[in-house]
Amino acid sequence: MKATSSLELALMLILLMSALGVTHSGRGTYVVAAASNGASIYAEKCESCHKADGRGGGPFPALAGNSAVTAKSPAQIIAIVVHGKGLMPAYRPGLSDADIAAVLTYVRSSWGNRAPSVSETQVAAVH
Repeated sequence: MKATSSLELALMLILLMSALGVTHSGRGTYVVAAASNGASIYAEKCESCHKADGRGGGPFPALAGNSAVTAKSPAQIIAIVVHGKGLMPAYRPGLSDADIAAVLTYVRSSWGNRAPSVSETQVAAVH
């Protein structure tokens, strides 16, 4: 039986993590991004205002290409979802921190957006 090299093990781990939706948070931790859960939450809670394509309309801002959505730090967008702003309702306590992290991860990686995932810990830090 052939021994598996460290490189082969590392590659297998990377492939497995990718398949499970695990991403690096950029702060030394790894996050399981529940993209499918985020997509379903978005469809239920956000799509009526921000639209399926993330382009918004009227008083509802586009999320596609939005600088607050794609910022390196998700702090501003987390605060908006948690506390609300303008016509945007507050979603805490209606959604769990994990749900908010999932939907924001979905939004930050959809419609051409390419921003790091949001962790439950980052959401929980917003008071």
